[in-house]
This record gives sequence, structure tokens and C-alpha cells, in this order.
Amino acid sequence: MNKYGLLLTGVLGLASYQASAISIVFDYSYDSSGFFADAQRRSLLEAAGTALGSRLQDNLGAITSDSVNSFDVSFSNPGTGASTSINNYSIVENTLVIYTGGRDLGSTLGVGGYGGYSASGYSSFFDTLNRGQTGVDATPPTDFAPWGGSISFNTTANWYFDSDLSTDADIVGNDFYSVALHELGHVLGLGTADSWNTWVNNTDGSFIGNNSLLAFGGAVPLNSGLSHWAENTMSTVNGVAQEAAMDPNLTTGTRKFFTELDYAALRDTGWEVSAVPVPAAVWLFASGLLGLLHFGRSKRK
Repeated sequence: MNKYGLLLTGVLGLASYQASAISIVFDYSYDSSGFFADAQRRSLLEAAGTALGSRLQDNLGAITSDSVNSFDVSFSNPGTGASTSINNYSIVENTLVIYTGGRDLGSTLGVGGYGGYSASGYSSFFDTLNRGQTGVDATPPTDFAPWGGSISFNTTANWYFDSDLSTDADIVGNDFYSVALHELGHVLGLGTADSWNTWVNNTDGSFIGNNSLLAFGGAVPLNSGLSHWAENTMSTVNGVAQEAAMDPNLTTGTRKFFTELDYAALRDTGWEVSAVPVPAAVWLFASGLLGLLHFGRSKRK
């Protein structure tokens, strides 16, 4: 066990954690490069989905296309970067689907964002598109309820795929698990959702969501794009100081997980976040600075 005194429990390799309210399911059908042909890589990504999904307690309604009502989704193809659409899509309740793959991203380690959509049908069908989260349609928006989105990882990066998440020792290269958590944060709306923008103070470039103010002790500085915390923004996990997961950088050879500030921002974006994780997640954090992370934004139509 490392210095944080935390153990990984649960089983890696599950696409979702059945005891959690939100199941994060990964779809590899657009992984044209074969980046996720290795089962260990899939296990690590799915473990990251479990870690975050196990804290989300929302009740997301289903969206069901039929012969009259059509829900057409769009997202960035993780294998090519091109905009991709699937017509007459359906999503089951309490589930997010994330299309995942790899491609050459240059100096960027990962890109991620929530998916867009267009719809046609009866007005009652349109009432289901907010997935039961009325704050999505508020002015300004106070909630977020995507169907899912996409994430792509850099196929040319020097990755470290850890077979033992109970320790952060001997990390060599860019820690894949840390980047996966960061990009999942963008799919969940951090830096991307309209409800995130509700709490952005454009005057001084800070984030002023009530939960984040409390966790940070004041307005949280943002980077120039207003989509990440400012570099070197610090928070804590179990009382241990750590650089926040949603700042834009990761130091080679280190690991970062979600801090209290990152979870506070999820609450401000509209997610119901449990105070204590169910026993399948591990919260090991390490500070970091290198290996720029970017996010891809996919807007609703």
C-alpha cells in the first residue's frame, strides 16, 4: 500500500459498476487503430469509468427511438476525429455510452467531450431528452444530462498502463489512468457543459460554483480557455494535498485522480455526487505538470 493508505477494491475490466447509479459503458467499435485491442487497456479505462460512475447518484431517464420518434446522436469519431452520426439511437436509463479509440493527436494525450443530438417526433418525446433533469432546460442551465460522448487517446504517446492501481510507485511515462479520468471529466461536463459555463465568471476568469467555492475556499482560477482549472491548482483527497485532476497538465511519471475540488465541480455542473465512494473506487492522487491534455467539445444541435 502506498503513502495514501488506500487500497483498490472491486474488479477491473467491468464496463460499468452495477451497484452505482450511473453505468458508464465504453464502446470500442470506432477504435480503427486497435489501440484498445489490449485487454489491459480496456480494463484500466473501464476502471476509471467505475471510479467516477460509482459516485454519481442521478436518475437519468431512458431515451427511446421508435417508428415516429427519432433521436439521432453525433460525436467525434475517436479513430478519425471526424463528426459521426447514428440515427434512431436509444439509450437506457442511468447509462452513459462513450465511444472510445485512439489516433495520432500530436503532443496532446487525450481529447474527450459529450455528444450532440438532433430529434424529431411528438412533443412528449422531446420531454424525455433532458433525461428527467429539469435544470438542463433552466435559464441559466443548472444541470447536465448527456447520453454519452467520445474519447480518443494519442496512439503515439509514451503511455504507462498500470496493472496494479493500489500503488502509484514506479510510473514510467504518461499515466493512462490519470488521462482517462481527466477526459471522462470533460464528457461529464467539466469545462464543456452549459451548466459549467453558468458558473464561469468571465470578468476575472474564475469558477464560482457554490460547491467549488466551499471546497477551494474562494473563486477557483481557470486557464485561459475557461475549460480547466488554472495550472497548479491544488485541492485534497482524504486530507492529502494534490493537484486537481481537471487542471490541464500531467507530469510524466505521476498519477492524478479526482480531488474534492473536481467532485465539487461535478456537483456545480448538476451531478448528484455521493459523499463516500462505493467500495470499487480508489482515490490515489499524485501531483503533475507535463503532457498537455485537451478536450473536444461536441455541442447539442
